[in-house]
Amino acid sequence: MPKILIVEDDPLIVSAVEKTLTLGEAFTLRHVADPEQAQAAAIRHRPDLILLDIRLPGGDGRAVLKTLKENASTRGIPVIFLTGLASEGDKVVGLNLGADDYVVKPFGAMELLARIQSVLRRCRPEARHGCISAAGLRLDWDGRSASLGGKPLKLQPKEFEVLYLLASKRGRALSRSYLIENTSSYGTEVATRSLDTHIKNIRRKLGRKGRLIETVPKFGYRFGAAHA
Repeated sequence: MPKILIVEDDPLIVSAVEKTLTLGEAFTLRHVADPEQAQAAAIRHRPDLILLDIRLPGGDGRAVLKTLKENASTRGIPVIFLTGLASEGDKVVGLNLGADDYVVKPFGAMELLARIQSVLRRCRPEARHGCISAAGLRLDWDGRSASLGGKPLKLQPKEFEVLYLLASKRGRALSRSYLIENTSSYGTEVATRSLDTHIKNIRRKLGRKGRLIETVPKFGYRFGAAHA
């Protein structure tokens, strides 16, 4: 059964989430209410997914996410922000920090369940393929590390996921919608703009190798086989 850690201080929200999760497959649920407990529980229990509030007593959920992504033992755990912060700016910040989805309170039970199931499907180990090497670029999914010409390549979590997916299907044109669904499941109106920003940042960080990421007009992007 998938293990889900709920990081939320409002007992009414916790109850609503628990009721929602009884609508789908069986889950093993744990609940903590503050940032310090969240870090400890993530390390100790290694959940398959974390539902994380942003406004927490004694801390900020965004800081919790940042710490999770910096820790080798927890960086691969998918995180969905579940929060009352609904502005476009809040969503963009949360997704760019590495959240796998962003759900605003009050939430619909079936929508939340669908988003959880989508993230779990996408992040299960069998959906990934370990290390990829092409044109001097090396991407290690398990370690979430990247290098170019043997030198470390610093990528934000979403940048890594987008580049990994493109490189894993090099030579194939991938639509924007496919990249969005299979890397982050944004589910918001800011998705396409965020994806294009990630591509721009990846090209910049790759330097001359940035030409590996080809734009397919009115469709999406391709990791260019001709350059690999």
